[in-house]
Amino acid sequence: MTTMDRNVSSKFTLNTGTDLAFALVVFISFFATFSNASVTEPFLITVIILLGIAYITNGIYGFAHTSKTGTTFAKLVYFSLQLIIGGLIVFYGKGAGFNALILLPIVAHSAMLLDQDWMLAANVAIIFTFIISVYLYSSSLSVVWAAAPIFFVGQVFILIFTQMAVTEQRARVKLETLATQLSEANKHLSEYADRVRELTITQERNRMAREIHDGLGHYLTTISMQIQAAYAVFSNDKDKAKSLLTTAQNLTSIALEDVRSSVFALRQDPNELSPLFERIEEMVKATSTPGRKMNAELVGTPRVVSPQIDLTLFRAAQETINNANKHANASNVKLILDYSDNKGITLVACDDGIGTDKILQGYGLIGIQERVRLLNGIMTINSSAGKGFNIKISIPSKNEH
Repeated sequence: MTTMDRNVSSKFTLNTGTDLAFALVVFISFFATFSNASVTEPFLITVIILLGIAYITNGIYGFAHTSKTGTTFAKLVYFSLQLIIGGLIVFYGKGAGFNALILLPIVAHSAMLLDQDWMLAANVAIIFTFIISVYLYSSSLSVVWAAAPIFFVGQVFILIFTQMAVTEQRARVKLETLATQLSEANKHLSEYADRVRELTITQERNRMAREIHDGLGHYLTTISMQIQAAYAVFSNDKDKAKSLLTTAQNLTSIALEDVRSSVFALRQDPNELSPLFERIEEMVKATSTPGRKMNAELVGTPRVVSPQIDLTLFRAAQETINNANKHANASNVKLILDYSDNKGITLVACDDGIGTDKILQGYGLIGIQERVRLLNGIMTINSSAGKGFNIKISIPSKNEH
């Protein structure tokens, strides 16, 4: 599509007014022509009327068709026909009245249908057609010279005001288009915001589910183990059973505190928490039983880490102990928190339990893996039947602050 085609792709609402003005100018021109005594021959009047009908018909319906199709060929055909018909009317009218006005409506159509270059070419053709027509019926350059400036002034006047109207119309169409696009954009933005909100809610639900599983699930499992151990020794060692029940009661208080932390989305100030290794060590002591020894070991010098790393490693330690209590049937469980590498921090958890050749990750391990992945860390699991279970979590230092 040419530049001329693109510029006319907009639909004008000026057509109704333009058609009316077009017909009115033609009728005025014809009235002035026929009121002049120089045009009296019936044949000549008939020819001019037929040409006028063709001129008006093409000026209204041809213009509408050309505006709709917008092709270069249609525009060339339209303007060629109008120039030929209009030139013949001027020629046969022999300058009677104001019949020169017959060509001026084409000037307005050129401003509406064509771009700048084509519009200039069309108007050169219009004034050239006018000059040729006047010269052919008058055979006098003086007559041409007297009529051409007046016609040219009218041509410029119509061009200016039509261009102003067309520019205003196109600006309105553009504003309406932009308003429609903005409305669509707002609609898409609203839909996107809804999807983001739904995704955020889903992520929050998953996070809270992990917190409940990793925190409360761990404590309930440990409390259950303590109560079972108390039942086992109750008959033979009441003091030991009482100690186990006391530990279970203390763990209940800790579990309630953990639930509060989960409910409040873990918004507690990290500065109010004791150091990570101390909390892991306290958890190890609280979960040890007569048949299962728990140990915690610190390697390197502890340093401040981000709340996300702190929480991830603490929950990983909880999940490891929880799995060892439920599944491992281990006698010894060891957790190592290693700060020796400046490039990151590592947590290793291992036991001497039954192990497995086929590792099936439950909800807890999957949750820990998700936490670690969000911190660009790595979690590896090694196990085989009869050789225990080993988990290693490494988180890079760039996440520590």
